Order: sequence, then structure tokens, then C-alpha cells
Amino acid sequence: MNQQFNLSRFGLMLKLYWAENGKSYLISLSLLIGGILLLMTPILATQRYNDLLYILHISAIFGVILGGSLFTSTAFNAYNNSSQGISAIILPASRLEKFLVILLTNLVFVVSVPVIAYLLHHGILEQANEHLLSDEKYEITPSFVIWVLGFTYFILHGFTFLGSLYFTKNAYIMTLGVLTFIVVLAYLFNSFLAYQFVENPRMINAFPFTGWDIMLDRRYRIGFPEPAGDLIKVFLGAVVIALWCITYVRLKEKEI
Repeated sequence: MNQQFNLSRFGLMLKLYWAENGKSYLISLSLLIGGILLLMTPILATQRYNDLLYILHISAIFGVILGGSLFTSTAFNAYNNSSQGISAIILPASRLEKFLVILLTNLVFVVSVPVIAYLLHHGILEQANEHLLSDEKYEITPSFVIWVLGFTYFILHGFTFLGSLYFTKNAYIMTLGVLTFIVVLAYLFNSFLAYQFVENPRMINAFPFTGWDIMLDRRYRIGFPEPAGDLIKVFLGAVVIALWCITYVRLKEKEI
């Protein structure tokens, strides 16, 4: 098969892939959005500030991260099944076309879910605050937390996208296991550095790339200076792109 990228053939591949998988994408998106609404909307049922309902509302954001990544882990299922894998390999299209079809379709899902979730989060909390009788209001998630969760979300998706092709069995569990090990190792290293610079802290939270949260006589938050913060964002974006590139290399290996 000619491995040169062809735009018209790519368009046909996109239509074929959507015809075969579009229904599962729409069903998964509907179920995920339905679950988000189920967790977020109870906060509108009371006119008094309620911690439990607020925690339930916020937990929907973590549901987005895990639920979306679970769907991403099925991206290359066809290549992990012998009969489907053979059909996928001999399909008359270049490797790049096959890869881009799966990546772009998955990205539509990956991007739309957090955008919808954030708009619902913002709108529902604003509406809930308008109806509260007390002076205490629900806090909309700060922008720096959105940045952290956003990069966490896309890096997790990058890993699960790679894992769906790299691991032939229990891809999601294996991917989460490897990623958890990396995160724990990075957290311990970052915490070790923080303890070296701070004398007798009561508590330190030092998650990778988020600054240090230190408790002494009071709470101190040590963030990154602006140039370093921007470089970290560029680096994390590069990590996501690198994971996609590694996935493409892995696809080339499978289609030898």
C-alpha cells in the first residue's frame, strides 16, 4: 500500500470510521454528559449552602477525567483483536491516514467533554448562588486549578491513547498502573526537594508542576515565576504531542 498521505482517501477513511464507530462515540458522550448532570444539578435543589452537594458537584469533574480516559483506552481495540486487526492492517490506506482518523475523532470527544463540563459547572454554580439565602456562596473552580486539571486530563488521555495500542490485554488497567507509578515517583521526588528547603514543616503538598503548598505557622503557597510557568505549560503540551508520536511509531511497528 502507498504510504503517501492522500487527502481524498483520508476523507473517505474518516467517513468509514465514523460510520462504524460514530454510534458508540455518541452513546458514550451522552452517558458521560448524563452522569455529569446527575452529579452537578442536585446543588440547585436547595436554597441553603450544602457542603455535601458541593462535593458531589465537584466530583463530576473527576468523573470527566476518568470516564473520558476509559473511552480513549478503546481507541485501538481493533488492533488488539486478531480478526479485526488483520482487516485494519490490510485496509487500503496509509498508516498516517489510519492514525489521524482515530486521533482526530478521539480528540473531538476528548475536547468536547471537558468544555461542556466546565460550562455546566460555571453555569450551574452561578445559578445556585443566585438562589442561596445565606451569604456563603459556592466557589467556582479557580483558573489555575482548571489549568492543572486540563493538563492532567490531556496527559492521561495521551497515555491511555498509547496504552490502547501498546498493551494487548487489560490496556486501561495496565496504563493506569504505569502512569500511577510515574506520578507517585515524581511526587515523592518533588516532596523530597521541598523538605530539603523548608525546616520542620507541619505539612507539604508538592505535586509535580503545581508549585509547593507548605504549612508552617500558617499556609504558604510557592508558585512558579511567570516565565517558568509558561515553560512548564509548553513542556506538558509537548509531552502530550510526544505520546501521540510514540503511538504512531507503535502503529508502524504493528503494521510491519
